[in-house]
Amino acid sequence: MEGLLAVSLFVVSLFFSLVILSLWLRIALRYLRFSALHPLSQLIYKITNPMVNPIQRVTRQPYKPGQKYDIPAFITLILMELFKILSINYLGLNGRLPIGGIFLYVIADLIIQPCNILFYAILIRVIMSFVKPDWHGPMADFLRMLTEPLLKIGRKIVPDIAGFDFSPFIIMMILKVITLFISANLPWRML
Repeated sequence: MEGLLAVSLFVVSLFFSLVILSLWLRIALRYLRFSALHPLSQLIYKITNPMVNPIQRVTRQPYKPGQKYDIPAFITLILMELFKILSINYLGLNGRLPIGGIFLYVIADLIIQPCNILFYAILIRVIMSFVKPDWHGPMADFLRMLTEPLLKIGRKIVPDIAGFDFSPFIIMMILKVITLFISANLPWRML
């Protein structure tokens, strides 16, 4: 029975993690004003539209070209996060997590997930700069737009040393410290 519970927790967590990742990417695409004609944008919108469109109709927030914030996608993200924590609470903890704990985990996840996305985006960008320095394509464009504002901050903290840019490592370390600090201070270990 424990094996079935472990598998179901994994499947539920994986499903919600993928859905939440796609919603974060949608929010980032809109915020960065990434072209809606770009193949990556079309993929993300095709995946997330079935979830976001009902919320968009309920909130009466139609899409306006040039709009920087995707409020219906953010509301959907919060709802998906709440469903994820509730599902894991009832599967893994038999509903023992109090309401305050549920909201605490939702808020913690809403901070941890973008930090993790940015961490891995920078990591991919660093690896690709060593493997293929002239890497171009839809994913490279998006990663560049997503990570460059943080890397500029990192370059202000530590400028180039002998032509080597340490900013990715500084920013990755800061992002990991944030996620580890929040995770270590959560009262229940379930995620």
